[in-house]
Amino acid sequence: MFSRSRLVRLIGKGEPIIITKMVKKHVAFRWSLASITIFAIWLLGSSAFSAEAVSFKGTTKTANYVLVKLTGKLTRPQGNGPFPAVVLMHGCAGILKYNEVWAERLTTWGYVTLQLDSLGPRGQSDICANIYDVAFQVRARDAYDAKAYLGGLPFVDRNRIAVMGWSHGGIATLCSVSNSNWDAWTALIRTDLPRKKEDPFRAAVAFYPYCIEELKDSNAPLLILAGELDNWCPAAFCQDNMPRGKPRNEIILKVYPGAHHCFDWEGVDLVTADGHRVLYNREALADSIVQVREFLAKHLK
Repeated sequence: MFSRSRLVRLIGKGEPIIITKMVKKHVAFRWSLASITIFAIWLLGSSAFSAEAVSFKGTTKTANYVLVKLTGKLTRPQGNGPFPAVVLMHGCAGILKYNEVWAERLTTWGYVTLQLDSLGPRGQSDICANIYDVAFQVRARDAYDAKAYLGGLPFVDRNRIAVMGWSHGGIATLCSVSNSNWDAWTALIRTDLPRKKEDPFRAAVAFYPYCIEELKDSNAPLLILAGELDNWCPAAFCQDNMPRGKPRNEIILKVYPGAHHCFDWEGVDLVTADGHRVLYNREALADSIVQVREFLAKHLK
């Protein structure tokens, strides 16, 4: 287990971590299945579902001490519902094209999606250079505010709402389901935001999050998808913080061999100013589509 001070240094420096190789199981089968899924979505066409801009009042305050007015993009399947829904939590650079691709993909599977913007309403557009400008705990509260908003829509089943986040949003996802992760970040990022008792999400999915603390207390089934070579949010931390023994809810960690941060962002290939590698991995994306689809179907349908 890494010390807390060690974790803080790694967050800032992006120090690479060597992770034990995982055995590749059923990759060929899952790749074939995911290829069929991707092809079916392509046949439907990207214009099959249009995103509606929405706004609603949050429960946290801005720098001006007024309640934040949250915004987002809402996508829904055809029909009256009620449908299960997923709150989508973007990374530190805001809502990007690959997040929108995931929203459309989920909608083809029968889910209402809400891409929640936690940055714009707070006067931010990109916090990658200073990830604490919008605290993870604040974003976790945003997620529950979005859940409440979705639960009030007539075409959403309020009892079947999940949360799904990437990177910074993946950490916020962990904070939304794990008190220990919320508390660990609060020890590092001082806020005056108390943790509220909320009705839990039905399920949670976190892409390449920073697992700062044990996950055994997750109040919802949790799927974590990470890259073996990620030097921004090392998969080793999630491996170290997996429950010892049987947790209250199902927790699945899938680490993709040879994959980096943002492996599901098709076409991306860059190195940040801090030395973090961001690289698309076709096989990891294909399998992650299968993993997410099966996980959400198990817990939301």
